[in-house]
Amino acid sequence: MRELLVIADKEGGKQSAFYHALEIAKNTGAKIEFVGFVHAPGVDSSEILSHEEKRKVHHNYIDRKQEVMDTFLEGIDLGDVKIHVDVVWEKSFERWVIARCDQKSFDMVFKSGHRSEAFMYTPSDWQLMRHCPEPVMIVGDKPWKEGGVVLAALDLGSTSQRTLDLNEDIMRQAIKLAGATNSEVHACYSIAVPKALADLDLIDPKTYEDKMKASLDPMIRRLVEDAGLDRSKLHLVAGKPAKEICRISQNIDADVVILGNKTRTSLRGRLLGNTAENVLHKVPSDVVVIK
Repeated sequence: MRELLVIADKEGGKQSAFYHALEIAKNTGAKIEFVGFVHAPGVDSSEILSHEEKRKVHHNYIDRKQEVMDTFLEGIDLGDVKIHVDVVWEKSFERWVIARCDQKSFDMVFKSGHRSEAFMYTPSDWQLMRHCPEPVMIVGDKPWKEGGVVLAALDLGSTSQRTLDLNEDIMRQAIKLAGATNSEVHACYSIAVPKALADLDLIDPKTYEDKMKASLDPMIRRLVEDAGLDRSKLHLVAGKPAKEICRISQNIDADVVILGNKTRTSLRGRLLGNTAENVLHKVPSDVVVIK
């Protein structure tokens, strides 16, 4: 990895995203762009404040945030990692990050997660996952362990070129991240058994699962062999994807789960979220989302 973009926590945050990025940077020699965001509601739209007064407010907020970030960095061992610190006046940080990633290539974007957003509200984390062109790691509170596990969640249920390419990207990213964190790679896929047919006894779930495993074997073998993955570290199960990804992640004590995001913009997608969003809310490990 060469370039990492880290979104600074608000004041009082643990800066978990930065610490994870720093560990990777120390192991790979990557550079870190550490960005903080500030904004005060009503300032830009005020008809009372002059342009000069608004500018002074901007600079005051930016200078204070810069001081906080500089003080934080002075208190930790950065090793030889090169870090560029920037503070931006911006209400919607996700739009700035997406635009920045369009300007410059980053190996990964890091952000500490906020998993208790209100129902019907579209969290900024979700917007970042849906639209950022680079892989996004949403970092939780769980620390990485020595000799950890990176879990690649694959989608083998479609033969579309888009899905095939996404699976390859997921495996490639898992291998890269495992190498940068001295971890081992596992992979998983959940076979969805049609519930309506099973309820009507039109299919036997176990027979259906076995047939699906057999039909997927050539694709699985190619992915596993190309990645140099031990077949014993491939978890092929039946069930709902988000639920099974979380269960497998907990069983193998994964530090990071990597999965693809197929953007959904319908009302149903907004209400229920896609697999990536459901996993983000339930799994205790960090989540990397790839478009």
